Amino acid sequence: TVPVKLTYTDSNGQAYSETFSITLQMRVYSGAAVATPTPTQAQVFRPQLVIDAYQTDVSPLQPGSQFALKVNVKNLGNADARAVTLVLGGGATPDPSGTPQPGGVSGSGADLATFAPLGSSNLVYLGDLPAGANKESTAQLIVNVSANPGAYTFKLSFVYTDPKGARMVDDQVITLLVFSLPQVEVNFYRDPGPIFAGQPAQLPLQVVNLGRKQAVLGNLTVTTANVPVENNTSLVGPLDPGGFFTLDSMITPLEPGELVLNVVINYNDDFNQPRQIEDTITLTVQEAMIIDPGMGEGGIPGEGAPLPVVEETFWQKVVRFFKGLFGLDSGVTNPGGLPVEMPIPSENMPPTDSKPIPAPSGGKGG
Repeated sequence: TVPVKLTYTDSNGQAYSETFSITLQMRVYSGAAVATPTPTQAQVFRPQLVIDAYQTDVSPLQPGSQFALKVNVKNLGNADARAVTLVLGGGATPDPSGTPQPGGVSGSGADLATFAPLGSSNLVYLGDLPAGANKESTAQLIVNVSANPGAYTFKLSFVYTDPKGARMVDDQVITLLVFSLPQVEVNFYRDPGPIFAGQPAQLPLQVVNLGRKQAVLGNLTVTTANVPVENNTSLVGPLDPGGFFTLDSMITPLEPGELVLNVVINYNDDFNQPRQIEDTITLTVQEAMIIDPGMGEGGIPGEGAPLPVVEETFWQKVVRFFKGLFGLDSGVTNPGGLPVEMPIPSENMPPTDSKPIPAPSGGKGG
């Protein structure tokens, strides 16, 4: 029983309300249930190609780097993949009807702006790949010199035929990191000269930015295996292209032989990860200088000692006589070419042992 309430008004605006009851008869039919089988979906046999792993032979990748991309392809489907072709950069589209079309595989629509193939086209033929099997493939690529540092996605497409002859395409995407690391050279800005054992020597170090953009470097540290280095650490900071930074360190080697300087520069890469630039400079340390006891204070033989007086011969005196007539230098020289101090005779000087002469009688003393 369903109650129904009706409200309405007449032409004069008078409201009315009425209630009705509607009775509906419900019938129940009973009978034996009939079991029907549940429909099951038919199993689909299809290949599924995925990239299980990949790597590059150059790390890190930088603008202009030529590298080999090695990929490991695995068939995770339940059917064989026939005539598999790898398209570098993607761009392969399957036919809507699923049937092979004449003309083969096209790779002209691939995105190769950042990574381009070298030595061959962007199509790599892999052959048949059974279900559950894997295969490795290597392609030569180059990073565009105009690429900025960052993470780039690289699309790879697999074009193949399933067991029923339908053409299928599986797209994969991998990520390649491109760095722009600083290119610097560490060397001497002038010749440090000979270095002797046991004597302090200056190391005029210089860091030059050979890159095309500014490089921000951290601390520069110079060390050796067994010899301490003075003034061996300094902050480099930003270096413009072609700019340089100098550091004058001091070292006192203990033994002669080869001395290896280890130079380390700290910095952060484009992904804000700490890195180091390591370089070595080899120096040759010579034997310590031995000062001869017969040498003077300045290291010149005979310095500080009296010059020897060489006795002249008769002909040497004759030569000096004629030089004096012509106004030439007629001084006495020793075999080394240095003048010899000659004793100056005293004139009108009485001998030291002489006695005064007595004055004559009747006169004044002289």
